Amino acid sequence: MKKYLLYVTYYLAFLFTNGMEIDEKCNFLDTKLQPNTFRLLSRTIVPELGGKMKGDSGKIGVIGGSIEYTGAPYFSAITALKVGADLVYVITTDTAAPVIKAYSPDLIVYPFLSAKYSSRIRSLLPKMDAIIIGPGLGRESDTLHLIYDIIQDCKSLGKPLVIDADGLFAITKNISILKDYPCPGAIMTPNSREATRLMEAVSKNDTNWYSYWGKCVSVLVKGEKDHLFANTPSYSWAATGGGSGRRVGGQGDILSGALGTFYNWALKSDLCKNESHPQLAQSVAAYAAAKITRLTNYKAYARNGRGMLASDMINEIHSAFDSTFFWI
Repeated sequence: MKKYLLYVTYYLAFLFTNGMEIDEKCNFLDTKLQPNTFRLLSRTIVPELGGKMKGDSGKIGVIGGSIEYTGAPYFSAITALKVGADLVYVITTDTAAPVIKAYSPDLIVYPFLSAKYSSRIRSLLPKMDAIIIGPGLGRESDTLHLIYDIIQDCKSLGKPLVIDADGLFAITKNISILKDYPCPGAIMTPNSREATRLMEAVSKNDTNWYSYWGKCVSVLVKGEKDHLFANTPSYSWAATGGGSGRRVGGQGDILSGALGTFYNWALKSDLCKNESHPQLAQSVAAYAAAKITRLTNYKAYARNGRGMLASDMINEIHSAFDSTFFWI
């Protein structure tokens, strides 16, 4: 059934893009994809539930948290679970770990975010299908250097990365750390201010600044309009609609968690099996994450108004998921 839906989606994508040619290896040939195409393609990456063992639908890692910020890694991690990952591991500081454990017994929490535990962190990375770096991380010098080591380890392992929040601050201070990151690649998720800092760190005058890191790194700029910048123009998009005027703390963490799960699914889906096209996986996953985040915001605002919090958005994930992926 799922393969049938995939073929139907290819056909509909052909119609929606004025005869765009799609070959058997996931190539979209010389044509810019349209928003409807991304909406259709995003539905094909959600795995079926039958015939699976625990872990088959995703093991996601979240690296972040500090004594001040325990909510951010929690929001990212619990969203990854609620979107549909089977297991989520949180690597955080020893001060943040007990708090995050108390938030949810469903998360696997390691109090190892310290240079003295670098070997233990390194031993955990291989079990993770995709890794989110940054939520609540803080900006201490020791933390930043540890994150650089972790990114290098992820680069050696070829792990898909999502980099958000203070992880982006770390990148601005060591702009080349992600350069030529290997496929399946990395996705950075800055808001408009963070995007400006990244752009200035690369080159103030380069309109294609997002291409600095190489073909396997994409940038999802969040805002009133979400914009995915990919090195292949046909995989770039802008999304509006949904959401509300209420912008709550933690919303970006929710998006990063959703993106971690969708990214892993996209890379493993029938749509994007071909490893030579990680940008398609990144683009479709980012679109799915952006749309579901906007819809949870809209639904939470409709229920709670100006008093809406990030935790209210978490409560709407199930409903938003069903609305977005109605045939799964």
